[in-house]
Amino acid sequence: MPSTSNVFKYTADVVQEKLDPEIPRPVWEYGIHITIRSAQCGTFIGSMLGPMALLLTQKEKNRQNIMNSFVMGGQAGAVIGTALGPVLTCMKLRGLCDLILYGKCYSLRFDEDALRRDRAAVFSAAAGYLSSGAPGFVIGLDVSFLFSKLVNYFH
Repeated sequence: MPSTSNVFKYTADVVQEKLDPEIPRPVWEYGIHITIRSAQCGTFIGSMLGPMALLLTQKEKNRQNIMNSFVMGGQAGAVIGTALGPVLTCMKLRGLCDLILYGKCYSLRFDEDALRRDRAAVFSAAAGYLSSGAPGFVIGLDVSFLFSKLVNYFH
């Protein structure tokens, strides 16, 4: 029997039992997945919009200013994406019955591609932040986002 006290177990756990139908907190589990994906997407969009805004508004365009706008835009996108995660979860859960929610969580729990994308986002962001701070965090999330899109495209 799985422990019901660890909400993040199925996000970070490598070995899972296929016959475990117990989902103690389906809203949390689904919300964590959506929040990770929205933070990842927000970071990517912010890191692209930051340098574009700099190029359109400022006359002085040197490498350091472009890098700073990349990092600042990515950080702002990550904050906005993380804040929008619970909102998006509530919007997606509106009008859903419990059986459909359990079905979504059960399929997410055993979808290796979705688990791989979530793990890659969390671990690349953590590794990037630990190695080089905020620029590493933004680059880690951007690379995991692009890599997951490429894998889905070629898969």
